[in-house]
Amino acid sequence: MEFSGKLEQSPGDLREHKLIKLSNNLLVMCAKDVDATQAAASLSINIGSLDDPSELNGLAHFLEHMLFMAKKYPDESEYIAFIKKNAGEYNAFTSLHSTTYFFGITNQVLEETLDRFSRFFIDPLFAPSSVTRELHAVDSEHKGNLQSDLRRAFQLNRALSNTSHPYSYFSTGNLETLRDSSQQRGLDIRNEMIRFYETYYSADIMKLAVVGNHSIEQLVEWSVAKFSDIKSKGNTKPQVIGQPLTSDVMGKVVHYQTLSNIYLLSLEFGLPEFKAQYKTRPDLYLELLFKRQTPGSLFHYLKQKGWATDINTDTLSQDMDGFNMFEIEINMTPDGLKHYNNIIRAVFEYLRVLVAYGPQKLFYDEISAVTELNFRFYETPGVVNWVLDRSQRCHNPHIVPEHYLSAGNGVLDFSYKDVADFMTHLHPQNYRVFLGAQNHSDVEFTTTEKYFGTPYRVDTLPLNLTDETIMYWTEQYRFHLPTPNSFIPKSTKVVGKIMPPTEVALAPSLLYRTDAYELWFKQDDQFARPHGYIRVEIAYAQTAPLSFDRAAAQLLDKYVAIILDGELYNAKVAGMDYSVSFLTTKVDIEVSGFSAKLQNLVDAILHRLKTLNIEDHIFQDSLTQMRQNYQNKRNRQPFQQLQRIEHPHFNLAYVWSFETLEQQLANITIDSLQRLVTSAFERTYAKIIVSGNYYESDAVDTARNVQQILDSQPLSADKQVHGRVVAIEPGHYIHRTQMSDASSLNGASLVTIYCGSQLSAKDRVITELLAHINGSPFFDMLRTKEQLGYVVYASKVSYETGRMMLVFNAQSEVNPAYLTQRTDKFIRDIRQHIHDHSIEEFDALVLSQIAIKTAKLKSIEDEATQFWEPISTGVYDFDYLVQEVAQLKLLSKEDLLEAWDMYVNPNTAVNYTRIDSQIWPVKSVYPQDSKLSTYPNSVISLFGCLHSNGLVEIGIAELYKFVQHAALSNNVNYSLSDLEELYFSKHATAQTLERITTDDSRIGTAVEMALQDIARSTHKFRSLTGDFGTKNMRQTLDGKWIIDNIDSFKAMQKLYDLAEPEISLAPKYTN
Repeated sequence: MEFSGKLEQSPGDLREHKLIKLSNNLLVMCAKDVDATQAAASLSINIGSLDDPSELNGLAHFLEHMLFMAKKYPDESEYIAFIKKNAGEYNAFTSLHSTTYFFGITNQVLEETLDRFSRFFIDPLFAPSSVTRELHAVDSEHKGNLQSDLRRAFQLNRALSNTSHPYSYFSTGNLETLRDSSQQRGLDIRNEMIRFYETYYSADIMKLAVVGNHSIEQLVEWSVAKFSDIKSKGNTKPQVIGQPLTSDVMGKVVHYQTLSNIYLLSLEFGLPEFKAQYKTRPDLYLELLFKRQTPGSLFHYLKQKGWATDINTDTLSQDMDGFNMFEIEINMTPDGLKHYNNIIRAVFEYLRVLVAYGPQKLFYDEISAVTELNFRFYETPGVVNWVLDRSQRCHNPHIVPEHYLSAGNGVLDFSYKDVADFMTHLHPQNYRVFLGAQNHSDVEFTTTEKYFGTPYRVDTLPLNLTDETIMYWTEQYRFHLPTPNSFIPKSTKVVGKIMPPTEVALAPSLLYRTDAYELWFKQDDQFARPHGYIRVEIAYAQTAPLSFDRAAAQLLDKYVAIILDGELYNAKVAGMDYSVSFLTTKVDIEVSGFSAKLQNLVDAILHRLKTLNIEDHIFQDSLTQMRQNYQNKRNRQPFQQLQRIEHPHFNLAYVWSFETLEQQLANITIDSLQRLVTSAFERTYAKIIVSGNYYESDAVDTARNVQQILDSQPLSADKQVHGRVVAIEPGHYIHRTQMSDASSLNGASLVTIYCGSQLSAKDRVITELLAHINGSPFFDMLRTKEQLGYVVYASKVSYETGRMMLVFNAQSEVNPAYLTQRTDKFIRDIRQHIHDHSIEEFDALVLSQIAIKTAKLKSIEDEATQFWEPISTGVYDFDYLVQEVAQLKLLSKEDLLEAWDMYVNPNTAVNYTRIDSQIWPVKSVYPQDSKLSTYPNSVISLFGCLHSNGLVEIGIAELYKFVQHAALSNNVNYSLSDLEELYFSKHATAQTLERITTDDSRIGTAVEMALQDIARSTHKFRSLTGDFGTKNMRQTLDGKWIIDNIDSFKAMQKLYDLAEPEISLAPKYTN
């Protein structure tokens, strides 16, 4: 049945839409996008973790994991392989109130993908062979979250709610709540999961969104054909009864310990459901007033006192059923923690003032003006983001069909009553407090949260923080409402016009190039929106930077952020965004949004930087925050530490460890920071781009303003210091480190293999294709089949110059040496998979990559940022995508195999360059450097597997002798039997001996790898172009160079030269 009314649609939304309801009551929103090079679909069901059975927490999440196979397509990895083969993406997630499944794919195979996707909800397989694997995947996902303070606080919040309410459940689930809990009750977890599916997964509470470049009729036809067979069971959504924040849990203060060095104060208020207010959103009114940092605001007062660095407000979700919550979260300073009582009093005094003034239409009009402009000049989101948004929003039963398309994007209406009613719940008898910090003085924790192990203590709030007198605390500070926002745009005139695709300019024009600046300009010719993008990169005089210089620049960057976040918050409210980065050799200013006042924003930023005087209290706040930032980096998940922190440290000059930078903070004074500010603008060279809804004269005015404000001398090219990429000498290296968080269960392995040149279009596309081909089978081997952890991926990495890199990252409770060994096994075997690609499969892969590179850009900002990289690097290769598409059209499968053998295959690559990075959890048997150079990685891997299974009776030296002897027969089964006998002779228990031959112990695989490694030992000690042995570097027995210190290792390496411009620069004007 087709919706016959008129959908509320932005005039800037050029997609064609159709809303239908299938015969089974499934609601479908279809969209035709002629410019889309990808298609996408998302199905969201209004069942989430709040619907878990009380005895099986995490069941909804477990079902989400199990649903990716259907009887029609029973092969275990068929769906994933199909998606990856066609340059697609897929995922699913479970929230409190819904579970959402989605994919993105090339348009050519949309119908085939919809057929596979739909079968999950028609005839799911729920293969028994997948149960154990996915239970472990859920458990691994939870263990990967153990280091997240956000997750820890959220679970503590839930656990301390009304225990009879489903909000108090543990939604992720783990082996204890799913496998063990079901076994203890005599239940079969697979049967319980199927019962959950059969009970709740009804078409009546499902919402589907589909988008592609096919005709709207075709999209509707496919939706009807593929999804009409999903069973209709009526409205199966359970009704959530009651409020989790009942009177017995309110009026409390909860002190809890964080892993990160942070200070958090959260005031949490109970709310009724407010789904019906989707057009008025009273929560946004409060958010606006709490985030404002102008004089008279709460935030301004707390920053003046030195008690807070940030304030955020939030609700659980606007679409919650039956209840909601409003949270005011304040990031405090150490001094703020000492005065948290006064901060709470200030919050309630501010609330009293807001109630006394009453809801003000003026401020709502500010929000509404921006949302109206965003709606009128709608920027079409990517296809995946669009289907996700539409499928989830339409669960709200209060949204009328006319608003299914615009909900969340349309114009907001002011309702005095809705705002006033919302604020009636924000009173001192309806809240509780959470205080998070690493250390709480004079607080003894009494309890530990069950699933995350968070230590905490609950006390009753004192009477003076829960009675009405709290709302009359002033401390000689008068709160008042802010003045109107001067950044709200008044003009929305569009100066350019949309040109035919063949006439769209593919590069900006160089207007001026002087000894002080270069100015690039592109007037919008394909979007017709009042948006703009301005970027100013200011190089300043600097010698080769040292770690002190980088630490000082980062400290100044934090100082500037503190200043500007307060002064320019109104700009963000007004639909503009800005970023100011004070880097080691340059200042980078980026602004975007509505074009009318972007130039004013640039001027305001530059004026503030130019006249900056370092003040002691902000300097101290900046120091504190930077120390916190450096320390908190060490608490990131292991795979993030390797990929996002260690990898740039290895490959980029002028990058140091956070430990080194933290030490340098002690050497930075107010005077030295002031000297940096002053000297930075004495001699400069600026690169400027102005793009979007502007005339050429506007760009010229912007550049002149920049020069006038800077008022600096030109910085010659020979005095400019640029970022450089480290040229790693060929060789096989290994670097190990250990997690600083002793509670972390996971470690990680990152293998980086260096390939062709970043400056070669052919090398770039070959590396991208290899990474794409590796992705699915690597995931399938390490995660799906071997269950080595939740985080497993293969991808490519590149920097401005240097070589392209293939990276293989895996995070697991299994020791990192084992992960590296399994990655090595994959790398040695995958060549055959590449070779086996048929011509048709290879051509399809190439076409999918071409489609991605030729996709129409979505916004002025997308286009401008694409222009910026060639300008910033100084290569000026604006046609780099054109070059890559041309190379893709010439590629053959043989080109990939040739590159694989040249760079990746350890048996054939002449200049094989590889770094194995490992980060070990504290609880693992961490091999000392002496062991690393004495024993092969495979023996260390086997030793770790034995220890993690309780087999600790023999040391690594004796184990190595055993492996050497076992390698003579090279029989895994015999070796495992001999290993059992060896441990039996050392009085190992029968229970631990059984672990040697069980599959999940991974001991058998580790033995097999060790035997193979010994057999390959004749190939050790690969020669290198550099003689690191004379520089006190040591090798492992299998020929890897051991990196003890990254900075020392980098000091031995050369740097890649800067890239040369690909075009001659001829400015339009010379004076």
